[in-house]
Amino acid sequence: MTQIKFFMVLMVTLESLGLFGQESILKTNKPVISLSAIRGTTSRIDTLVITSSKNLRITDIRIEGDEATYFRMLSPKTIKISPDAGARVAFQYAPPSTFVGVARAKVLFRGIDLSLEIYGLSTKGLEGDNEPPLTQIVEALGFNVSVGWNTLANHLRPELQGEELPPSLFKKAGTGKVEMAPVARYSPDFLLNFGYYTQSTQGPVQHHTGILDTANRIPEHQTLFPALAQGNTSFDPGENIFGFYAISPGHTLYSEDTWNMLFYPEQAAHAARIFPVKDNSGNQVLNTYLLCMEEAANGDYNDYVFLVTNIIPVPLSDKSKSLFNGKNLDGWYVWLRDKGKNDDPDKIFTVSDGEIFDLGKDVGYIMTNDRYGNFHFTLEFKWGVKKWPPRENAKRDSGICYNIPEDEPDKIWPRSIECQIQEGDVGDFWLLGYSTIQVDKKQNPPLPYSRIVKKKDAEKPTGEWNTVEVISFNGKCVHIVNGVVVHYGENASLIGGKILLQSEYAEVYYRNIRIRELQ
Repeated sequence: MTQIKFFMVLMVTLESLGLFGQESILKTNKPVISLSAIRGTTSRIDTLVITSSKNLRITDIRIEGDEATYFRMLSPKTIKISPDAGARVAFQYAPPSTFVGVARAKVLFRGIDLSLEIYGLSTKGLEGDNEPPLTQIVEALGFNVSVGWNTLANHLRPELQGEELPPSLFKKAGTGKVEMAPVARYSPDFLLNFGYYTQSTQGPVQHHTGILDTANRIPEHQTLFPALAQGNTSFDPGENIFGFYAISPGHTLYSEDTWNMLFYPEQAAHAARIFPVKDNSGNQVLNTYLLCMEEAANGDYNDYVFLVTNIIPVPLSDKSKSLFNGKNLDGWYVWLRDKGKNDDPDKIFTVSDGEIFDLGKDVGYIMTNDRYGNFHFTLEFKWGVKKWPPRENAKRDSGICYNIPEDEPDKIWPRSIECQIQEGDVGDFWLLGYSTIQVDKKQNPPLPYSRIVKKKDAEKPTGEWNTVEVISFNGKCVHIVNGVVVHYGENASLIGGKILLQSEYAEVYYRNIRIRELQ
């Protein structure tokens, strides 16, 4: 793919920027010129196209600035422009072997008082630590976007970085197609399928758009504007809400964390960071976003970078609903072992300040009135101080039991799958009432209760708020603690059902309880 198609979606009318008089309108196929090369080599040639509604003569084109010598102009310095024939000016980048980073200069067009920024991104070599940080890629594209870090590697945690968009799906903004233009790639060398996905009861349905090429004369896996091997860069999703995907040799990356955690729990869960685009003057570009994808595990998010236009975010918060109104236990019922249903004279469960407080003095639970099929469930919890006999000297303990059959009687404990909430053990599987699941292709024996210890530890210290998520989808179950996948299994014997929060001899607080049904 050339830069021409990419910048057509950002074509500027230079008159609107105050560069020309009202009697003359000029257009370029790009607002800036962006090139890339390994230090000591030369880039591919890029062409600037200038069109005009009037006959014009440009008497002198030159590149000026402290780093102007890093760039070459491969066209005559004098050109003519007419309404019938635009002018084409070719450029190349040749950074010295001592330069790594982003070079900047200006292309000046004498006679029409026009200037454009020209950028050159120079790297030390191919792959690994030789790659440029995402912030340099953004700068070299001529965008004014804060990604939130300046180093090459960062992290994979889901907290937003810089001007990152909150977790979202998307819909088409207007008429025409959505453009998903590859603008940077710094990954290992392989063919890369990419496109968009829509939702079904079986999960994301992929809609193929294009394939990024492998290396040839230009290292297409380590460059700005990587070439297409086949396909295209545009699609029409109609009225569908959608996300984005890319397929590496090892796994598929989705722009939505839920599917990464469910299908590829050992890979990056937060595999995409998406940023609203601002031009080099800081003006936001309407309905335009940078999609930055992470194929590996170092958190550089420069593996595949796409400029996506004609889209509107659909926040994922709009796709979920609260299971707790912050005022009372509407939608839940209390069950205590010695009292039964909705009989809580000692106020084991109370609500205040948007939190559910479980005194923990009696054993029991609150359970949803409704059942849920496939879902992504989230809550925050923190431990209180007190513990009660007979567990006053034991670890503080609670749990999220889910996929409870509708006809299951209330008891300690109903048939279910449990995401353990216990000090030091948050995220363990407990299989209750002879339920089963396969972890690493090995199934637990059907017993009254059995435990499968989590794979990772991501808890915060006692007294701090922790976020716990449970994904249950067609027999696959994933436990996430503070954004980290700590356990996962498949072929669960229970699919869908009610959800309960345990009370088990320790004070605990719950808040921000939400669910998104995946269907």
